[in-house]
Amino acid sequence: MKKQITYILSCLFVISSILSFSQIASIDSLINVLKTDRDDTTKLFHLYTICDENETIGKYHEGLSYGNQALAFADTLYNKSDDETVKKFIQKYKSFTYNNIGLIQTALGNYAEAIKNHFASLKIKELLNDKKGVSGCYNNIGYVYFEQQNYVLALKNYISSLKIKEELADKKGMSNSYSNIGNIYYEQKNYSEAFNNYSKALKLREEISDSVKIASSYNDIAGVYYAQKDYVNALKMSMQSLKIKEKIGNKARIANDYGNVGNILQSQKKYTEARNYFYKSIQLSKELGLKSYLSSSYKSLSDLDSTIGNFKGAYENHKQYILYRDSLDNEESRKKTIQTQMTYDFEKKEAVAEAEHKKELESQEAIAEEKSRRQKIIIVFVVLGLLLVLVFAGFIFRSLRITRKQKIVIEEQKNIVEQQKSEVEHQKQIVEEHQKDIIDSITYARRIQRSLLPTEKYIEKTLSRLKNK
Repeated sequence: MKKQITYILSCLFVISSILSFSQIASIDSLINVLKTDRDDTTKLFHLYTICDENETIGKYHEGLSYGNQALAFADTLYNKSDDETVKKFIQKYKSFTYNNIGLIQTALGNYAEAIKNHFASLKIKELLNDKKGVSGCYNNIGYVYFEQQNYVLALKNYISSLKIKEELADKKGMSNSYSNIGNIYYEQKNYSEAFNNYSKALKLREEISDSVKIASSYNDIAGVYYAQKDYVNALKMSMQSLKIKEKIGNKARIANDYGNVGNILQSQKKYTEARNYFYKSIQLSKELGLKSYLSSSYKSLSDLDSTIGNFKGAYENHKQYILYRDSLDNEESRKKTIQTQMTYDFEKKEAVAEAEHKKELESQEAIAEEKSRRQKIIIVFVVLGLLLVLVFAGFIFRSLRITRKQKIVIEEQKNIVEQQKSEVEHQKQIVEEHQKDIIDSITYARRIQRSLLPTEKYIEKTLSRLKNK
């Protein structure tokens, strides 16, 4: 297992060396773009990406700096936004950033901080119902506990991760979980459980035809056989792993497998064959500049020569082993010195940045308070305006009601007047008819009277005649 860890670190070193230039160029480009970014989700995305790129190439303090900036900016942006879609985007990239910071803190050995950030990421992913993300967080938390050799908590989190991957039918993720669980049992020397979990991982990887991971599973199983001194099966598994890597053409992994095969053959006392594989590993490691592999291969050769009584060869190979070991130690020491200086510089920059950030936050808070005060004033005026509108509307409504009632009363009175007028007209008509009847009667009576009574003239004549007599 220790050899596999060294192998993984060496592979990462080679990969990071190849990608380093392009990634640094990418980071520089993003930093330039960041200067012109507006205060929106694009800026948050760029801050997160710069953090992520720095974590990938091992520039951990730069990664932490941009990660912390991303988190602070995410909070500011979240508080300003009313759009739920934007808020969800902010939370998503905030969880990504917490995850990156957790990975950086793990690499720096700050395990408490790593756990803290991974749990922060987990909490957000649970709120977003991101099951795959939640599974990833449990896996990362498990790895931190594994590094601390807290195998109980490591196993608990790996199993939590596995259960979610099973729900999602994520075979690739499940295979990685089984492999991680196998590593715990291997470290505890529970080889039967380690073999069981490594085998499950291998089966899943074969189902999805993941060649690289299949080779890793063969190596894991070979390690179990080797620990139990079952060198025949250990060699069989290692050769199957080597065959896949030769087909893929991954030289760094081939160099590692050459060394593993050499160690197994040496344990089987097949010294000539073992020597050939050690030489192959040395040749390829020199080509790739893998000092850790060179150191371990020369150490194995020195042990082999000592075993067969070739003390001169053992001495020469031991010198090479010391040379590369010291070189690695010097590099490690130099890295630690640089790391210490970088830590100091980073903490100094962080202190300045913290002060500036605090000042900026205070300024933003003051602006926000002033904005809030103005908004409150506007709201008060709007409310007062609405109240006035409501009062005016009430007044108008009341006036309309009164007018409507008055109109109804007037209409009713008008109807009454019309009825009364109609009745008067009718009465008038009756009276006129009565008058006409009376007049007609009188006229008729007069006519009768006139017809019966002698006229005045006739009377006068009669009186005159009588006088004459």
